[in-house]
Amino acid sequence: MQLHDIPAAFEAYADGFPAEDMNRLKRDHTRRVAANARAIMDGEAFPPRLRPLGEAAAWLHDLGRFRQYTQYRTFSDRVSVNHALLSCAELLRLGWLDDADAPTRNAILRAIECHNLRDLPPCLPPDELALAHLVRDADKLDIYTVLDHAIETDYLPSHPDVYWGLPLDGPPSPKVLAALERGDSVDYADIASFADFVFIQLAWCNGGLHYRASRRLALERGEVEIRRRYLLTLIPAHAAAVERACAIATEALRR
Repeated sequence: MQLHDIPAAFEAYADGFPAEDMNRLKRDHTRRVAANARAIMDGEAFPPRLRPLGEAAAWLHDLGRFRQYTQYRTFSDRVSVNHALLSCAELLRLGWLDDADAPTRNAILRAIECHNLRDLPPCLPPDELALAHLVRDADKLDIYTVLDHAIETDYLPSHPDVYWGLPLDGPPSPKVLAALERGDSVDYADIASFADFVFIQLAWCNGGLHYRASRRLALERGEVEIRRRYLLTLIPAHAAAVERACAIATEALRR
């Protein structure tokens, strides 16, 4: 299979799973991640030789989500399996990269493998590093979009799998707030409430989006303000923490 055939192969693969909400969500998510990846590559003037690899990795990064949900009925890796590794295993099983040369295959697999890690492994080769950052950024940008839609449509109460079944009315974790202020990545083990889930997305603005084009897109889409308004409604007793986190995130995007 050639890399330009992967979008159609993905769509056909997704057709093989039940047309239920969670599968539709991941299918739509994947399409938008691919679009985000193209926008980031345009903004960063990616070399032409890497662009097909970047788009392929974006289409394939969540391939394992369909089997994960079918088997475990959850998208929480903590209570099921690492969906990035499952995506790599499923891709290898399908043989879609069998015709690619070793550097191409390795770079795409590495981007998929690393897209959900807290931190990237040290000393990745330059092409693998560029693609890993690309897929991570493109994925985060669409996780923003998924939450934006959920907030606008009151989707959350009936779809707890979107946010790992976290309590909607719980307070933010001090560890999550401290990591955001330092510009550190957040340990997902510290997430105890839906507010933490949203604060983590603010933390991505301060160190979690690698490419300047990604930060520009988040700023243009108003992602910080959407979260500010929502959190002030969700946890009004923590308004000061919300305002501080949003100010840090906005400043980081503008740098």
